[in-house]
Amino acid sequence: MGISTIRELETEEGILASSREEVFGCIFGRDSLITDLALLKVHKRIGDPFFLHLVKKSLLNLAKLQGRVKNIESGEQPGKCIHEFRRQGHEHLTKKEIRPWYLYQDNVMRNYDSVDSTPLMLIAFYRYYQASKDEEFLRATRHNIEAALNWIILYADSNQDGFVDYQFPPERQSGGLVTQSWMDSTESVFHEDGSWITYPIAPMEVQAYTFLALRLWSNHYQKSDPILAERLGRRASELKKIFNQKFLSDSEIVCAIDGAGKPLRSTRSSIGHTLWAALTGEDMGKYPECILREEFISKVVRRLLEPDMFEPNGGIRTLSSQSVKFDPFGYHMGSIWPHDNGMIAQGFENFGFYQEANLIHRAITRAIEHFGSPVELFAFNGDAVQRYKSACKKQAWSAATLLVIASLAE
Repeated sequence: MGISTIRELETEEGILASSREEVFGCIFGRDSLITDLALLKVHKRIGDPFFLHLVKKSLLNLAKLQGRVKNIESGEQPGKCIHEFRRQGHEHLTKKEIRPWYLYQDNVMRNYDSVDSTPLMLIAFYRYYQASKDEEFLRATRHNIEAALNWIILYADSNQDGFVDYQFPPERQSGGLVTQSWMDSTESVFHEDGSWITYPIAPMEVQAYTFLALRLWSNHYQKSDPILAERLGRRASELKKIFNQKFLSDSEIVCAIDGAGKPLRSTRSSIGHTLWAALTGEDMGKYPECILREEFISKVVRRLLEPDMFEPNGGIRTLSSQSVKFDPFGYHMGSIWPHDNGMIAQGFENFGFYQEANLIHRAITRAIEHFGSPVELFAFNGDAVQRYKSACKKQAWSAATLLVIASLAE
């Protein structure tokens, strides 16, 4: 099921997020990169060169689509990874009566409204080179890598509080995404006490991705460009320090911080992504490290496996069932996403929580077997998994998650 879906979604430009006839049947930066990173994990375990070839093709295409100029109407910025790319089938966005999305002069829709795609791109480029030792690839993409690193340094922190953040520009005339992290529905950003949200928003998982990206490339440039290496390493250390001050306390782990410095206190599955974004022994001769202080790692594992978050026959919910906004049928308000669970399980494995990771693997496998395809997301309501009304039936990052789980048996 996993490999057949990936082959079906493969194109000359990489991997479609969903099948062509479904709503996400195009190239998405975030989806492609998370899929690429999962496929690299599969390659590491089983050694099939098909996965390296596919990931390389995907990454080279994303390099071509990387932002070059400032365009407030599409969100494009120099070095920023694309969010959504549509040569056709974009009329539901670009022909909207109210605030149509921006269409470039070549009649192609390029949208850059994602805050996490650029650090994910840096991680994926590093992991591909680490797996392939492809020097030609590294030479060809060096300027893309450096542009992405410059984006983090120059553009990613809009209010200069030290965190990578996003906000929809008030002066923008075209439509786009107000919420620009992976849980990109508007309703997913809220305060539990009902108070107003102040932008920009700094999501927890994006800080973790950025920390890893900076540390990986700091390590890479130690010999060839020690000044850049020191700059990247210093930024990573600063980010880790303020992250642990602002996002963590003895009583809670918050999922984001708004522009007024107020924490978003909902418990979300994304806290598990902090363990996924980890340095391993292959990276630094030191195993393992992530943006969290060491004493919080086991707390994250325990918290995500509590009954309000984890359903043994479904997986980890996007939002705690104790939240005032919990809805098992909400897109990011309590539903369960296979790729999200796959990333969390890999994070658990990074820090030696193999039995806990296996609980997630079993839950997700049961659910996908129930639906008969690698679905985008689903609900768990009452005592059973239920189909989410508009979920894509074939989603690339869900298929890649299945392949990662299957590779454990190889």
